[in-house]
Parts: sequence; C-alpha cells; structure tokens
Amino acid sequence: MSKKVKAALKSINIPTYKLGKPEVNPVFFEKRVYQGSSGKVYPVPFIDKVFDTKSDQAYNSAILENDFVKLVMLPEIGGRIFEAQDKTNNDYNFFYQQKVIKPALVGLAGPWISGGVEFNWPQHHRPGTYLPTDVHIEEEEDGARTIWMSEYDPINRLKGMHGIRLRPDSSLIELRGRLFNRTPLTQTFLWWANVAVEVHDNYESFFPEDVNYVADHAVRAMSSFPNAENDYYGIPYHKRKGKNDLRKYANIPVPTSYMVCDTEFNFFGGYDHNTKGGFVHVANRHIAPGKKQWTWGNDTFGKAWDKELTDEGGPYFELMAGVYTDNQPDFAYLLPYETKTFSQFWWSYKNLGPVQNANKDVAIRLKVNKDFSLDLGIAGSKKFEGLTLVLQFGSEKKSFENISITPDAPWQDNTLRIDVSHAENISAVVFDHTGSVLISYEIKELSKEKNRKVAFEPKQPNEVKSANELELIGEHLELYRHPTRYPEPYWEAAIEKDAYSYKSHIALGRSYIKKGQFSLAEKYLKQAIEIISTYHPNPASGESHYFCGLACTYQNKLDEAYTYFYKATWNYEWRGSAYYQLGLLDCKKHNFDEALAHIEASLDTNRQNNKAQIVKAIVQSKLGKPNEAEQILAELAKTDALDQWANFQLGLFRNDLSNFIKSSRNDAQTIIDIAFDYAEGGFYDETIQLIKTHYEYPVAETAVPNPMGHSSMVQYIWSWLYSQKGEDAMATEKLIKATSQNDNYFFPSRIYEQIVLEWAMKQTMDASLAAYGLGNYYFNLKRHQDAIKIWEVAAQNNCTNATLYRNLGIAYWNSIHDGERAREAFVKAIELAPSDMRIQYEYDQLRKKMNDSPSDRLKGLEKIKKQLVQRDDFCVELASLYNFEGKYDQVIALLNSRNFHPWEGGEGQVLKQYSNACWHKGIEELSKANAQKALTYFKMSLDTPDNLGEKIHPLQAKAHINYLKGIALLDLGREDEAIRCFEASANEEGDFIDMAVSAYSELSYYSALSLRKLKQEAQCIEMLNNMKHYGLNKLKEEACIDYFATSLPLLLVFEDNLQLGNTVDAMFLIALSEYGLGNKKEACKLSKEILSLNAAHVGAKDLINELKQK
Repeated sequence: MSKKVKAALKSINIPTYKLGKPEVNPVFFEKRVYQGSSGKVYPVPFIDKVFDTKSDQAYNSAILENDFVKLVMLPEIGGRIFEAQDKTNNDYNFFYQQKVIKPALVGLAGPWISGGVEFNWPQHHRPGTYLPTDVHIEEEEDGARTIWMSEYDPINRLKGMHGIRLRPDSSLIELRGRLFNRTPLTQTFLWWANVAVEVHDNYESFFPEDVNYVADHAVRAMSSFPNAENDYYGIPYHKRKGKNDLRKYANIPVPTSYMVCDTEFNFFGGYDHNTKGGFVHVANRHIAPGKKQWTWGNDTFGKAWDKELTDEGGPYFELMAGVYTDNQPDFAYLLPYETKTFSQFWWSYKNLGPVQNANKDVAIRLKVNKDFSLDLGIAGSKKFEGLTLVLQFGSEKKSFENISITPDAPWQDNTLRIDVSHAENISAVVFDHTGSVLISYEIKELSKEKNRKVAFEPKQPNEVKSANELELIGEHLELYRHPTRYPEPYWEAAIEKDAYSYKSHIALGRSYIKKGQFSLAEKYLKQAIEIISTYHPNPASGESHYFCGLACTYQNKLDEAYTYFYKATWNYEWRGSAYYQLGLLDCKKHNFDEALAHIEASLDTNRQNNKAQIVKAIVQSKLGKPNEAEQILAELAKTDALDQWANFQLGLFRNDLSNFIKSSRNDAQTIIDIAFDYAEGGFYDETIQLIKTHYEYPVAETAVPNPMGHSSMVQYIWSWLYSQKGEDAMATEKLIKATSQNDNYFFPSRIYEQIVLEWAMKQTMDASLAAYGLGNYYFNLKRHQDAIKIWEVAAQNNCTNATLYRNLGIAYWNSIHDGERAREAFVKAIELAPSDMRIQYEYDQLRKKMNDSPSDRLKGLEKIKKQLVQRDDFCVELASLYNFEGKYDQVIALLNSRNFHPWEGGEGQVLKQYSNACWHKGIEELSKANAQKALTYFKMSLDTPDNLGEKIHPLQAKAHINYLKGIALLDLGREDEAIRCFEASANEEGDFIDMAVSAYSELSYYSALSLRKLKQEAQCIEMLNNMKHYGLNKLKEEACIDYFATSLPLLLVFEDNLQLGNTVDAMFLIALSEYGLGNKKEACKLSKEILSLNAAHVGAKDLINELKQK
C-alpha cells in the first residue's frame, strides 16, 4: 500500500462547448425567483448564450489518488469534483463523470454543468459556480493530502473554501469546509454539496429507514416516503401502485425535489445494481441535516434536459448534502468576521446493495428477504480485522467472528434464516477487535409522526396584528433572501404599531447600512439604543451599538464610532467584531500600542478571524517586531494558505510577491477586497503598493470567462488613496486616468466603492464613468431615485455610454412608471449602440409593455433580423409576432433554422411558438379540406424537433391538439380514432402554466368542445360554466407572484403589470366560455377589450377572426 496520496495540479483537455460573451450591460433582476430565493445576479456579468460546437479546452485540474480512489477536481469551474473513481470496482464512477463540458442555462449567472460534485454556497447553484477558484495543495506528515479551493463570493464578498482530503489507507473522501464572513455585516448562507450520480432503471437512492416523509422546496408541500401515497408535483402517485417509490428514477416522470425533514441517522447514499457499486455520504446531522434528491424526471421533458447537459451520458440524480440547512431555501447566519468550519464525508463500496446504517469507517446491511433469510453485509472505508457481528432476534443471538474487511473486499452472508415472528425485531452490532462498537442497526417498528408542518405564506404587513410577528416575518424574509417580498415594510409597520420595537429599529439600521444610506442607518440605530437604554444603560445585546459605530465610521465620524464600538464590547456576542473595529480606528490614528491591545482582545473572542490576525501582524511590524509579524502570517498560512491578504502582506515582509501573484491570479476583485481591508486601518502605503503590483503583472488567464478579473474601479481607488494621504497632485493624475477608462463590466457593489465614487463625483473633471458605475451601485440596492439622478447628470453632460441610457430606460419604466421617457432613453441607447442586441431586445419588450402595434414592432425587428436571431429570446419574440400576423410558415422555418437552449424554470417559450404555428397550419389545412395534411401539422405540434432544446411537460394540456386531431380524423372517416382523440381531450384535468398546475386554462375550452363531440352536452355546458366562473373569480383576485415559487419563466428586467396580465387571462377564459355557450356577441366584445389591453394577444385575435367567419 502506498504511504502517500498522490496529489498534483495538471493540465487536462476536455471537449467543451463554448459560452457567449458575458453581458456588458448590468442585469438588474430585482424580482427574479431562483431556487426559491432571490435570483439577483449583479455584479456578476450575466451569460445567456451557449454555443453548439465543441472543441478541446485545456483546464487546470487537481488530482488526488490512492490505492482505492482517484479524484479529479476542476478549480477553474468553481472547484467542483469532476471525476470520482472506485479503483477497486473496475474504475466505477460512483459520482457522475461527464465526458464533455456542456454548459446549460441553469446557474444563477447563466452557465452550469452537471456531473461530479458542485459545492453551493452562500446560495444554491452559487454565484461563482462557473468562475475560477484559487487552489493549493496541503501535504500532511502522515501522507494525507488536501486540495484546497477558495473563492471570494462575487456578490457578498464572503470567503468560502473547501478542501478535498484523501488519506493513504482509506477510501474515505473528506470535504473540509471553511466559510469566513470577512465583512463587517451580518450575512446569510446555506451550504449544499450537489452530488450527481448516473441513474437508470436499476439505480436507487437510499435514505435512513426512519425517514417516513419528505418535503418540497420551502416545505411548501410534503409526501409520504419512500412510497408516495399522495399527489406530489402534480403526479397522483397514490394511483400508481408499484410505481410510487421515490427512490427509483423509473418512477418519477417530472422534475422533482424532495428533502428529508427528520432522521436520527447521519448517512444516505445511492447504489447501482448493475455495477454493484454504491456510495454513502456521512456527516454530523446536528449541523449537517440536509439530505435531498433531485431529478429531471424520466419523461421526454427531463430527457431533453439530459441532452442539454451531455452528449453521450445518461440521466442523473442529484443526491445533495446540506450543512447548516435542510431545505432550499433554508439559510443560516454568519455574524461579522465569523468562521464556520465543518466536514462532510463520502466513500464508495461494492456488492452489498443499499445499506441501513453507515459512518466514516463502516456500513452495515441488514435486510430480511421474502423467505426470511437475512441479507447481511459489512463494508469498510479502510482495513479492519478481527471484527465480530452480533445479531439479536427475539431471545436468540447469533455471532459471526473474526471478520476481515477492506475497501476492496466487504463481508457478506445470506445463510441465516429467522422465524417469521422475529422479522420486525432484529438488531445487529459490529465490534472491533478491542470490543468497541463500530456500528449498529436495529429493525424495529418506526414512528409515523411528522414533526414538520407545511409552510404557510406570511400575511401582508397591514394584516399582521402584532409588532413582534411583524419583526419576525421581516427577519424571515431577510434571512431567506425572499425574491418578491421585502422585509423593510414589515419592520416599518412594527414601529408604527409599537414605537418601542427596538429590534425593528436595529433591522432597519442594518438594512440602510447595506444600502449605503448611513445617516438613515444612524438615525434608526440611535433610536434603538435610546429604547433599549430606557431603564438601564447596559443592554443584553451590543448589536445596536456595533452597527451604530459602523454607520458613524462610514460617515467619517470616527470619535463617535469609537464610543459606540467600545460599548458594544460589553456584550460577548459583539466583543470580537467591535474590538476589531476599535483596532482599525487606532491604526488610523497610528496608536499602534492601543491597536495591538484591541486586536488581541478581538482574537481572544474570535481566534478564527483571519483579518484580525493580519492586522495584528501589520501592527507588530509597525511596532518594530518584524519577526513576530512574519511568524503570525506563517502560522495563518497553515490554516488558510489562500487568504490573499495574508499572502500579500507576507510577500511584503519577505520582499517576494511571487506566491501572491500566482495564488491570487492577480484577480482585480481580490485586489479591491484587499485594498479596502488595508484602507479600513489607514494603511494607505501598503494599499498603493498592492495596486502598483496589480498593474505590473497580467491577470491570469482562465479556461472559463472571468470578466470581473479586470476592473476600472482599481484606478479610482488608487486616486482616492492619494487624496486620503493628502497628495492631491497624484490623486488628480490618477483620477484623470480613471475617467478615461472604458466602461466594460463597471459594476461596483461594495460599500467602500460607493464612498470612493461619491468622492470622485465631487472632483472637478469628467465624472461620466463614475456616475455610470455609482448609478449601477445605487440601482442594484433599490435606491432607484438616486440612480436616476446621477445617471441623468451624466446624460446631461453628453455621455456616450449606451448602457447608461438603457439603464435610465429601465429605471423610468420600473421606478417612475414613465413609458415615454423610457422609450426616449432606449432610442438614445440604440442610436449609440445599434448592434447591441440585448438593448434592442429590451427595447422591443418595452414596446410590448407599452402595447405598441405588433405589426409596427415586427417591421422594426425585420430590419435587424440577421442580428437578432443570434439571441434565443429575441428569436422567440420574432416568432411570436409572426404567429400573431399569421405567418406560420415563417415561424416554423425560423425555429427550425437553429438550436435553442432553455433556461431552467423558463421552459416552454420556444415550444409554445413552434406548437402554435403547427396548430394554426393544421387549422388552415382543415379549412381547405386537407385533413390528412392538417393531421400532419397537429402531430408536428406534439412531436417537436430536438433542436428546440425542450419537450412538452407531462402535465401540460394538449386538449386543443387532440380536439383538432379528432376533427381531422372525422373528416378522414376514421371515427374510432377520432373518438379516442376527443376522449383524450375531454379527460384532461387542468393545465401546467408558468411551471405551476392550474385548474383551468384556455385549453379547457377544447376539452369542453370534445365533450360536445362525444355527445355529452350537459358535461360540456357544465365545464364551460365552471371555466367562466373560474375566470370571473380570477378577475377579482389581486395578482401577485406565488410566494413559494421556485422559479419564474421569464428573465425580464422590466416590472410586469401582474394585475393587467391576470385581467387579460381571466377575460379570455370568460370570452371562450361565452363563445362555447353560444354568446357570440359577448365573446366578441371581450376579445376586443383584450386586444385594447394587449395588442399582441393571439387568442383574442383568433377568436375575433373565427367570429367574423361565422
């Protein structure tokens, strides 16, 4: 056996499908729903294009290998595990191995690949999932090796790192997680390790036997488990006896998630009965309770997604393991400068089948077969000798002694049979050679209790009676990053109800700090302090004092800040953070002795605050103790070799920055983070040296797009630093250079970036670029009026940045609801950048919202058709206009001319246009008495071509197609077939609209017509009346986005008029019902009203045309 694990960084070639250019326009998704929480992507440049050709691409990989396991990681794609082989089982890939990098539009910022293991934080399909990580190999004396991969989260700037560790004598894979909130603000996070496994009809997942129910996203629904005896995801599993075991791929037809709510066990896993290979995941359930399964489903809809993600591979399960979370969304807190560490473990085994218990060392199988023989087995992640298995059934005992196992040789026995009376009361205990228990398991009657309840939607602020509940709902919305419901109105309502609601004051103060509105934050926090000091000056929490100190610091009220921070130290929870801030303020005044004492006090409370360690090292050097300073950072490197601030400072001490340049990749975002770390303590000389170094070396090239690797912000910071030092001439020189930079990817997001850019705006020179970037910063934080004001200043100075005018157009529509000003701004943007197809697309969407004539819109799009067809969304919009104008052949030709790639959760857009065009062509052929040709088109509307990238969802209604197929078949004299089509149409229940089940849709009309064809007139009338009443009730509804939505179908930057959309949908249901009931005049009237509200409504136009013909 090898005494050392092989560990290496190696370039490997992988066939790769290329991505489109990252979007240069900032994408402000204010209400995008993504995995049940906010889908905001700013400041990460969005990618919405994947190409259809592949070529070999070199990737920097990290390889770990011992006698049992080989692992390949890809640091350049989020640090994921790409390959995991069980060398003892014919190199079986116990995690899904992709043969190709084929990104699909699934990730938060666009591209995402399936397979291997993705590590998700601080939210699911993390912002950096397709961005490069820093990488380091740690070597241990016992031969173990760890590949560390680290990132600075591109949205919140938290530092997350995971180490994949392998030992020489074991197949155990350990993930060591280290999540560091390097910001002064309280942050939220979750952690899910997303394991993919290749599945087929003989693959099954397994969970602890005590799991009797599971939950959907946000616990919005539940199901019994493992056999679903209920509806789940719209599937009536209770009617599918024998096909309702949710552990098996063959039983799940639609995209489905489920998460374990309760178990007393620490493991779960999967097993392939074909290869006789499996794996277990093991983690401490008290901090790592998350156990989840996801699949696209085994119908054509899911298989279309499989094709989007792989060339030759098959379908997969995701068997996800969550830490500090058991659901999605389900977030936890990271306090300022807090570090959370944890471990997760996986190991592969063979031959046993699914196991009933497992830990890091061993797994046990104990199953009673139908003939009452016992299926026994023990597998190990390392070698064990002299084991004893003791079985207890009833009053009988049976022992198996001197058992030996190794990772490549488990132990099995199936010779023992038991009495039927003992089948539900058997225990097994495995002892090692010293008599210590290695593992145990007991078959017993399990509880059927459910300790979780289905979640419910919180009331609106004006409906909540209690200030405490308002405060709590606000906390929940903030913690879970809810995409469409904001916490601030709840806190404001709490204060209106109870002026003494100090927690709501604190929450609003924190919120305003995050938005860069420091004086407002200070106001609310001082009010909180006044409230909690009403009866005594020493509150139970120092939170309000800490954040008040922070608000004062950002306003340069340093003496006030000092007082507030000191008071915060009286409370242990805030002691570490407050003393760190005090140390920084001391450093600004060059009071280094005092700074050292305060930093030491901070470290006494929180030794894991890397930033405090680094500041301590800097202070020691300032105090003339260079050896002590260097030793601090050398020790820190043993814990975190990828803390780039520490690496730079150590490089300064040693006069050798080569390690920093290599390990940090000279990435501009890392440089900015470190620059502000230094600036907080007034270490301006070191910051200037950092920036000089950044410009002396190239940014490392990566195999994936990394547009954030460069930034115009660095030059602005350089200028600002000189101004802080009082060197005005140098500040001016650098500012002149800053203002002349290009505006590509200038997406500021940090509080200190606001401070720098607001300073730059006050200087006497061209401020257009600063205004553009600062406006982006404001708008992202929902400071819409501030953004508009500052963008307008730039526009009045003849700014030539097309994106600035595009941004103004979005702001005018979304924030002040002025369509004409929005139109003017977009016209200006297109004048400046006519080839920018995102701006062109967004302008057309604006015109659509303003109810411009569809024919006028189409004329405009025809002029740029060659360019616009490169965008999927624009191509689909063009197809929709062709459909409206009755140009169905052009729709079919257009959509057949290229490949399309859907967004997860946004499926059905291109399919709808293609299917509608074929359906209408069929109607045309019917009108010409060409029934056979019509039938061909109706079949085409169902059997859509693969190039569309998606297939019809199993729950999606097809009543309209089946009805007209029936009509065509009647014309052909094929009455029996026609009746079957009418029956299929009539028997449909509801529809699947915008990724949700609906009781009625416009297609229900065709179900009613089918009933009429089947001579079931009473049922037809009943359905039409029910449909009408459904529409009438819908008219009365207050439209809103589903509180528990996990995704929404469209990726639009414009605010939608939900009420208008709901009204139009309801009116059309009523119009169709009236038409079916013979009330043609009312149907016509309603259709005309619909077109006045939505000039591009195809259904209303079709109905009017049909009425004219009759």
